[in-house]
Amino acid sequence: MTAANIAIVLLAAGQSRRMGQDKLLRRLPSGERLLENRIHTIRAAGTVPFVAISEDPQKSELVAKASGTPVQVSGTAQGMGDSISTAIRVLPDDIAGIMILLSDLPDVTANDLRALMARFDGKTILCAATEAGAPGHPVIFPARYRSQLEALSGDIGARDLLKTEPVDLHPLPGQNAVRDLDTPEDWTVWEEGVLTHPRK
Repeated sequence: MTAANIAIVLLAAGQSRRMGQDKLLRRLPSGERLLENRIHTIRAAGTVPFVAISEDPQKSELVAKASGTPVQVSGTAQGMGDSISTAIRVLPDDIAGIMILLSDLPDVTANDLRALMARFDGKTILCAATEAGAPGHPVIFPARYRSQLEALSGDIGARDLLKTEPVDLHPLPGQNAVRDLDTPEDWTVWEEGVLTHPRK
């Protein structure tokens, strides 16, 4: 499968409560903001993401500047499920799959995204995993699950769907599929690692 057949939803409407500030607007060692970097990574994989964001002018401007497609999530929305369902409603009709990607996974690369899209068969849910086989993100859903995704609400996301349907795992390098940045401590440890062992 190619990027032309798969719509990517980037979830970026979270509150960042554990970080104490909006982590998606924090700058990486490269100078980019985290949200900006994630959009550029998706674009480098060959597609334009649909970015679910809160009603925040700064984020809207950042998404537009990075050439993503902003999708406004209502301020009354309760969680990840609402973000997913809001974004699903605006996706094109002629797609074979829907990739859901969390915006606070800084190590997921364009090569990772391309590998997942190439592996996706259009029939079975495909979930990124660690090299050891622990499931993580992103996840690609065949288009036939669109109605279930569109019906999501609350903070559960698609977790229940992943528990009840067949899922194939695709390992990504290292901890790319699971390393997220939820707290200042997470960010500090990750940043020190990037500065000590920069990617080639």
